[in-house]
Amino acid sequence: MKTNQEEQFINILLKKISICFTVSILLLLQGQITFALNIATALQIAQENDARFKSEQMDAEAKRADGWTKVAALGPRLMASAKLMRSSLDYSPENIAELEERHLTFNDDEITIILEQPLIDLEKIYRALRGSCEMDIAAMELKKAREQLIVRVVDRYFAQLSAQDELKLAKAKLRILESQLETAQASHTLGLEDQSALYDILARYETTKAISAVQEAKLVDATEALAETLGQPVQEELNRINENNSLFELPGNDFNHWLKFAKSHNIDCNISRLHSEAARLDGKISAGRFLPALSFFVEYERTSPDNDLNGYGWKRDRTDYGVKLQMELLSGGRDLADFVARKKRYKAARQRILMTQRSVIRQTTSTWNSLQRILVSIAAYKKAVDANKKSLQIKEANFKEGLQSMLDVLNVQRDYFIVSNRYQNARYDYATTLIHFKQLVGILGNVEADLLLGAKL
Repeated sequence: MKTNQEEQFINILLKKISICFTVSILLLLQGQITFALNIATALQIAQENDARFKSEQMDAEAKRADGWTKVAALGPRLMASAKLMRSSLDYSPENIAELEERHLTFNDDEITIILEQPLIDLEKIYRALRGSCEMDIAAMELKKAREQLIVRVVDRYFAQLSAQDELKLAKAKLRILESQLETAQASHTLGLEDQSALYDILARYETTKAISAVQEAKLVDATEALAETLGQPVQEELNRINENNSLFELPGNDFNHWLKFAKSHNIDCNISRLHSEAARLDGKISAGRFLPALSFFVEYERTSPDNDLNGYGWKRDRTDYGVKLQMELLSGGRDLADFVARKKRYKAARQRILMTQRSVIRQTTSTWNSLQRILVSIAAYKKAVDANKKSLQIKEANFKEGLQSMLDVLNVQRDYFIVSNRYQNARYDYATTLIHFKQLVGILGNVEADLLLGAKL
């Protein structure tokens, strides 16, 4: 009679283990489907609040304004001046016998208006071209700031999502081990399990408990990093990835196509080319100072004294117009030294183009290879997860029938959680690596448009 009661007690505990494991897995899967914050919302919030992006945006707009000032220098120049003077005149006649000396003090007002329009001024023309180039650089830097914001948000979003999933897996495993530990203790009390099985489960339980504590700290750090970019606390959990989302779509064409595409469309390559052009124009500006400049001018002058001396007191209006030729002949060698320096800077800028292109080629090659390796690992991990899940179901069924030990079930559970975690991390690595690849080849703007349209991950 006592033996039958013990068998019923053990069967009840075994059923509890199975139910606990099943419920834990279902809760885990359900928790991975519905969350509040998705990556599209995160990107929109970051565009509004990220201080680094705002700073880079203001710098780009300031550089654009600086470029416009150089372009505007080609336009007409209008100047006006006014003088309020106190004048004193002394007249001494040549023939003292006929005229006497005279002295007069009076107020004199003068207004001058000058209009100048450069006609041929190579220095100003090259400065205008330099300003236009600077505006193009500003536009590229603003685009780069946007792309870097996307990469920053994606990296930190998936870092938090990875930490979030790892913590959930650790807690699910902890709940299962806790139930199994209770079962092992009861079995040991009844003499159905030896101490080695009990201590093995206890060791796994305490190890998983420690891992959970580490994962909690990791999640806190990842959440703070994302909150820094968003400019506000992240109080809700993150939405998981939908594998059918465009973020996971690997661009078509082969590697050689994208390598060639990156050379002409990568933002850093384009910025380095623009800086090289700006350096070339700086040399032209320096050389242009040695050339004559031709400009059209109109000058109007009006004087209004309040007293008269030999006809001086009449109000006078004077208008001059014509063309003016101006050329700097000597400036102490300054312009020559500046010309030589700018030529050297241009050569340095050309070398930076090569340096940037080689760096982009290396990074593009490395990132493309990483994508291929991650895709292979994702496929392998997915098969491993399915296989471990089926193996676990078989082991649990055998355990209920007394054909498998609890340690066999624990080993399969451990493998299942490890592979599941690696599978999720591989998918996140793929998403972040693909974003970096699209930035390298210069097509990340398309991703930004998709995300801002509300892509669901």
